[in-house]
Amino acid sequence: MTPFEFFRQIGLLVGLPTAILAGAGAVLVVVPRDWRAVIFGYALQSVMLSVLLSRPLPAEWALSQMIVGGLVAVMMFLSAGELRGAARLGVPAPARWPQMASLTSFRLLAAILAAVAFYILRDRARLPEVDALFRDTIVWLVMFGILGIALHTEPLHAGLSLLTMIGGFELLLFTLNKNGAMVALVMAWQLLLGLAIAYLILARGLAPLHRDALADRMEGDV
Repeated sequence: MTPFEFFRQIGLLVGLPTAILAGAGAVLVVVPRDWRAVIFGYALQSVMLSVLLSRPLPAEWALSQMIVGGLVAVMMFLSAGELRGAARLGVPAPARWPQMASLTSFRLLAAILAAVAFYILRDRARLPEVDALFRDTIVWLVMFGILGIALHTEPLHAGLSLLTMIGGFELLLFTLNKNGAMVALVMAWQLLLGLAIAYLILARGLAPLHRDALADRMEGDV
């Protein structure tokens, strides 16, 4: 048995647990403040999406989702790691990265309400040629991606929420359209989007340091 065949067999065996873990990864992207938990949630989601995609796609194509998701997670980790020294550089606590637009308790409550709405309304979603498991996964990822974008202004959280929503649309697209060129195009676009988000993380996180440096220089000139 080749590694690709083994990967495909895993995808056939662990349907519901894989979908649940992908959904849990989406929740981790939206709710926690800690950037490590957020990146771990996205990495978990990418791995589980790759396993799910091994059903409609050849295993080597499905693995590209895991590879791209891993590269994006590494970029996010490196960008966030550059900002960990802000506390040691004397940046005031309110200005330290990440700067959240909502409380964790509020995000948790919003996630619970979204889960209740999903449970009530999921049977009303009609996706032709998509089985119930994939339908539920798609709706959950898109719902939590939109929720994360609405709740966050921080590029790390909002960017990974956007990628979560895109992951749901990818699952729908690749279930209906099994085209290798389309898979390559979407994965390349996802990688470029991850690179742009990583840049925005650095730009947003280093902004307080630049403001303080500019203020000190102006005071010195006066």
